[in-house]
Amino acid sequence: ARNLVNVLTFNDDLTLLSLTEMSDDFARRRLRDGGPSVAWNIGHMLYHRNQIAAAIGCCAPAIDVAPFAERSTDGRGYPTISELRNAWREFSGWLLPALNGLSAAELAAPSPMPLPHGEQTLLDALRFVVWHEGLHLGQIAMLRSHHGLTPLVTLAQERAAAAHAHA
Repeated sequence: ARNLVNVLTFNDDLTLLSLTEMSDDFARRRLRDGGPSVAWNIGHMLYHRNQIAAAIGCCAPAIDVAPFAERSTDGRGYPTISELRNAWREFSGWLLPALNGLSAAELAAPSPMPLPHGEQTLLDALRFVVWHEGLHLGQIAMLRSHHGLTPLVTLAQERAAAAHAHA
């Protein structure tokens, strides 16, 4: 599970970076009628992380993730970007250490959610969540570019170049 937690840590970084320049208006915009917004994607990722958290007795996010279970809405009732960012940081701070502390027996427990390919265990569910977040981070990156914000890859490259220049 430690390798998967490392990927979740990487996803944390990209998710928080993806909120750079993001206003509540941009975060709620959809590409097409009925399509997901940035805010919905973030809430949806938190929803799935929360399924893992609930299975291991970890605290839930500070926002209600139930509206993000399935289809996106017009976003009027979604939390603000500030609330999503804060909920993500706080929740990740609880969840990732808890995941790192799981034993092999705990990871072999039944999955807390139905999985698409017959996977059975909590570890399988964790693998799915990691893959699923990659899909939604790609959607967020595409939505950023579509709405005229700095592409996520550019933000990451600029930050890496700045870090390299200070090293």
